[in-house]
Amino acid sequence: MKKKKIAVLANGWNNEYIYQVLEGIKEEAAKDGVDIFVFLTYIYWGELSLQSKCQLNIFHLPNPKDYDGAIVLSNTFNLPDEHERALALFKRKNVPMVCTEVRMPDVAIVGTSNTKGMKELAKHLVVEHGVKSVVYVSGIQGNEECAQRKSALLEVLGEHGLSLLDEYRGDFGFYGASTNTLRYLDEGGVLPDAFVCANDHMAIGVIDALRKRGIRVPEDTLVTGFDHIDESKNAYPMIATVSKKGEELGKEAYIELKNQIECQDGTVCKIFDSEFISSESCGCKPTEEELENRLNILRTGYSRNNEKNMNDLILQNLRTSMSKVDTKEGFNARANDTFYNVSYMGEDFCICTEPLFFETDDDNYPQRIRGYSKTMDVIYSKVNNQSQPLYSFKTKELYPGYKKEPGKSNVYLFAPINHLDYIIGYFAVKNNTKIIFDMSLKKWLGEMNSLFITIRNYIFAQQTNKKLKQIYMTDFLTGINNRTGCEKILFQFIEDEKKARRSSILLFADIDCMKTINDVYGHLNGDLAIKATADAMKESLPDSWMLGRYGGDEFIAVGPCLNDDFAKTIRDNLSASMKKVIGGLKISFDLTVSVGYTIIHPGDEGDIEEYIRQADEYMYEEKKKAHIAKGLE
Repeated sequence: MKKKKIAVLANGWNNEYIYQVLEGIKEEAAKDGVDIFVFLTYIYWGELSLQSKCQLNIFHLPNPKDYDGAIVLSNTFNLPDEHERALALFKRKNVPMVCTEVRMPDVAIVGTSNTKGMKELAKHLVVEHGVKSVVYVSGIQGNEECAQRKSALLEVLGEHGLSLLDEYRGDFGFYGASTNTLRYLDEGGVLPDAFVCANDHMAIGVIDALRKRGIRVPEDTLVTGFDHIDESKNAYPMIATVSKKGEELGKEAYIELKNQIECQDGTVCKIFDSEFISSESCGCKPTEEELENRLNILRTGYSRNNEKNMNDLILQNLRTSMSKVDTKEGFNARANDTFYNVSYMGEDFCICTEPLFFETDDDNYPQRIRGYSKTMDVIYSKVNNQSQPLYSFKTKELYPGYKKEPGKSNVYLFAPINHLDYIIGYFAVKNNTKIIFDMSLKKWLGEMNSLFITIRNYIFAQQTNKKLKQIYMTDFLTGINNRTGCEKILFQFIEDEKKARRSSILLFADIDCMKTINDVYGHLNGDLAIKATADAMKESLPDSWMLGRYGGDEFIAVGPCLNDDFAKTIRDNLSASMKKVIGGLKISFDLTVSVGYTIIHPGDEGDIEEYIRQADEYMYEEKKKAHIAKGLE
């Protein structure tokens, strides 16, 4: 292999099978120093939605030309779209491919026979245990492997002059099988000699339902599964099942991929035998080793449950601590304080997000279901267990800072972070496949999906609230603070200055002869007078000052007091500014403003109302002088 990189594509819901196959691939890839890039979706069966299409976007992350070949775990896919997307990416670029278990057009296949193991299981039930009646618990409708297993069962039953007593679906899951078994029994279904299930999850679900109805396994009826998952080995009774030898399959898939790289041949079909494993649920005794393994699980049960509870608590704390983050920089800073507890993700992982996700509202956020931006934000990452600052990188790197380590084989997992039709980004982790097996990765992704949407909603809610608050406190005519703004902002400034042991000035201004302007020149000119006064005050006041329209033709301004003469300077500047603004307007009436002020020192014990009264009294003294000067008094 020239590039020393291969891709693996799968649906992560088939967690234990993927883990086992990856273990086999890792063992062979390590011999060649080849890196493994695993791209996972988590699409539910039957999830034909925009959410699932956004999940499939992870398959558009890699550039097929960067890889020597690809292994597609096609039997893990729940939707035809998953097969089609994998083909579109790699096969159409003429990249060598191998699929597992379920054939894809013109792609070499490596698989395990569903037939041999199931035939052994069926023959064992009939011959060794005298089974005459069988109920088959099937998986997802239309699933090829499920159909093969049923066909092998029917063949053996037919050879012994038997047929199925009944059949119902369990959809490959514990809960589906348990619920439908209860329904079967409660609706008068005949208890068979054996329930043959299309996988182990359903077998455990069937046993759960039988126990609820007081039916014992294996004393009253037998139950078998398929796949030989870990839970089947630890269950009581231990599940009689069929092993597909996942690790061996992974090794063979890698070896065949190497053959395809040398000479592509889409007709290759290598099928290996599955193996029946008898156990307690069919009435047989397990081996001493199997019993010891189950005991070890019981012995470590408290520790494992405690670890699970701690991980759940960590995720809960993450939701709480991150709920009011209002920037991506804030997320990174908070994550540095809280993510140190997330030890189960390993020492090297990263969260990569679309650069516009936290900055662009719904109306302008790009709606797409294929591809990512050319650059991504690494909103949080750990390298050698050390948290890193926020930074951006070129998406084509996939894993930020990736470099091929000569002679070494590393595994990189990639999974999408998205919510409904929002492509948020993706999560990547180095050399930690265990999180696939124990579903930690799926839980983590669910939390990240929810968390990022919560943060996004909070950010834009804050922005909306800020705008509304601004509207609420702004005078529509002048654009300066209204009375509410004065009370919330200007008056608070005075209190803050007093607490800081600094002097401040409250300036009170009132337009002279405002009633005359309105009565003689009209209210439009009255509005013009108010706006002109506001403009003059904005121009004359220092930048550090704040201004508001207190009501009608009254204005308040506040700012720091540099010295006792500073207030007089401010007042004189305002008079000069008024002349300048009025001269530019060329209005036909005289426009002047009377100004009063008070200086508030740190030791003053008065309140805002008292300070306004003092400035107002000063202002009215000035107004009398102005009226006398105009011959009005």
